[in-house]
Amino acid sequence: MRTRDLILEEALKLFSEKGIKETTVRDIARAVGITEGAIYRHFDSKDQIVYELFGLHSERLYTALKESIDGSEDMEAKFKGAIRTFLDFAFKNPEAFRYMNIFHYLRGGEVRRFKKIPFSLLKDLVVEMKRSGVLNTEPEYALAVITGTLERVFLYKNMGIVKGRRKEIAQKTADMLWRILVECSKS
Repeated sequence: MRTRDLILEEALKLFSEKGIKETTVRDIARAVGITEGAIYRHFDSKDQIVYELFGLHSERLYTALKESIDGSEDMEAKFKGAIRTFLDFAFKNPEAFRYMNIFHYLRGGEVRRFKKIPFSLLKDLVVEMKRSGVLNTEPEYALAVITGTLERVFLYKNMGIVKGRRKEIAQKTADMLWRILVECSKS
């Protein structure tokens, strides 16, 4: 593995475990087994590592979500596919998902500087659901319910509170969110 890739890999682990502020360049260098100075041969600053990691993983999730959403014409299939894809990414890439959440919490205003943001695809999907008459509530609230649920399902699975196989959990979550946001809001 190239040194640059190893730096990103170790930084991701540290950022997702300790946090962005709490992780130093020295910590990253130590984890990689190189000097601090060697880090600066690959990156101008810790912030460059922070942004590159967010951009890399955000784009990966964005691409997977886009393929899932674009893969169907049926609104329910689009929605449930997006939910399953999101959780599949989170379960397979727990450090990346935790890191993306940390980045959102600490640097939420800076997310706009990235072009491929998974949140924007979910937002567009919810707005499309509202426009087509499938969703009967405000898109902003629906989006808050969706993202909050996905984050908590991931967390509770990792804590052992939510049990079962990942695919089953993703499917149950997709079905539940559809019922809550679409079927229950009709009554």
